[in-house]
Amino acid sequence: MLPSATDPVGRRVFLHVGLPKTGTTYLQDRLWRNRSAALRQGVLYPGDRSTDHFHAAVHLQPERYLDWVDPAFDGAWDRLVGAVRAWPGTSVISHELFASATAPQAAAALADLSFAQVHIVVTARDLGRQIPSAWQEDVKNQQTATFDEFLATTAESEGGPNTFWEFQDLPRVLDTWAGGLPADRVHVVTVPPAGGPRDELWRRFTATVGLDADALPATVPGSNAALSTAQIELLRRMNTRLQPERIEWARYEAAVKEFLIGSVLFDLPAPDRPALPPAHSPWVRERAHAAAAVIRERGYDVVGDLSELEPVPPRRPAAAPSDEELLELALDTLAETVRRMPLPQPTLADRARPTLRRVYKRMGPLRTIVDRFR
Repeated sequence: MLPSATDPVGRRVFLHVGLPKTGTTYLQDRLWRNRSAALRQGVLYPGDRSTDHFHAAVHLQPERYLDWVDPAFDGAWDRLVGAVRAWPGTSVISHELFASATAPQAAAALADLSFAQVHIVVTARDLGRQIPSAWQEDVKNQQTATFDEFLATTAESEGGPNTFWEFQDLPRVLDTWAGGLPADRVHVVTVPPAGGPRDELWRRFTATVGLDADALPATVPGSNAALSTAQIELLRRMNTRLQPERIEWARYEAAVKEFLIGSVLFDLPAPDRPALPPAHSPWVRERAHAAAAVIRERGYDVVGDLSELEPVPPRRPAAAPSDEELLELALDTLAETVRRMPLPQPTLADRARPTLRRVYKRMGPLRTIVDRFR
């Protein structure tokens, strides 16, 4: 039985605000696929489409995401809040772009949800995996910096030329969203180490928001998998020829992100992944220790183990691919692109032509009259 709408404990909202590259896409996709089963447990994942949480996050920060604020989705945040307000039980709102919100934007969002008991959820992964993953994501989005260049600007300061710390400064994100909330309503869900059960993160997240994972049957068929070192270098070099002034984003997104990366590169052999070089381990470990200390000091609820935020050195750092390896990969990629590229859709005339031919052949003597007027 659902709790009463007037029950302050029953009216709960779990606002999952990131961090990016911590399995957020996987969690959101699985929440969307299990909406009906979650409703039977009294938990609402609101929205008319799976992208509604994305539009809510960018419309909450219009100056930051000017290029993504679509007028067609104006009021996306207010609509999510309205759906949550109308639901008498627990609701979950989730998008990693909430991580970049300013303190005033976060305060406004929390005020909009003040009719319920608000909980903040932050998923966190060790920086040793986060940094290569974030660089790779940048390259997938048309950036051209090498990994060494990305590492240099990331290590220099939190205000460096790249945007890594805007999204990945765990204490700052917690300060932004958790200010004023009781510590037991701030939940840090650690991402399990590589090699563990695939659904462990899902189980930790669902337990945090009060869902029984075993009663949520729908799984996610694929994942936002990483590219190999050679694949990401090939893509980075291609980006130098596909700068924004030479190709509009919609074409890049469709041709590169959705088709080339999603349909071709992920299926090619990927023997190694970019990894944090040992020379950067000391400052990365220091940042991880500082973040864990903040979480302990403030008494936030930890789902998992803070030791999982400790960077684990790679067993074998990935070597930079040679030009010969990149050429071989480029040829394999080109061949697979040609093989998998969708054929043009037939027009109505193309689909009708075989039928018209059959009719014409059966016309017999009438064909002479038809031919005379062709």
